[in-house]
Amino acid sequence: MASQAIRPGVLETLQLAQTVGNGQAYAVPANVRKHIFYVDFSAGVGAGAVSIETANDPEYTGTWAPLVNDLATPTVNPVTFAVSSQKIYTYIGVLAAIRARISTTVTGGTVTVTYKGEVS
Repeated sequence: MASQAIRPGVLETLQLAQTVGNGQAYAVPANVRKHIFYVDFSAGVGAGAVSIETANDPEYTGTWAPLVNDLATPTVNPVTFAVSSQKIYTYIGVLAAIRARISTTVTGGTVTVTYKGEVS
């Protein structure tokens, strides 16, 4: 799937009701410094995990790097399932590209990942 550029302040979909695979990759403008990822597991999910990842280019074909929220108090990445709940993952800093990859197959339901970048 072709990459797109995120629009600051607009909720973008990285994964939409999926069970496997890489999500939509987005280029991130240099002035976007706050990144908020919303991970929603549907009812019935029995297993699954999502990795929030970055690379130097949205078209990068190698292994993307997982994000860490804060080195002092790391946020768990990948984000593991919790039935019918939303988990929020925040990263502050400059990123060139982002995506959400289902790192463990989601069973019994789906996962949706949305993202909002903010200028700071």
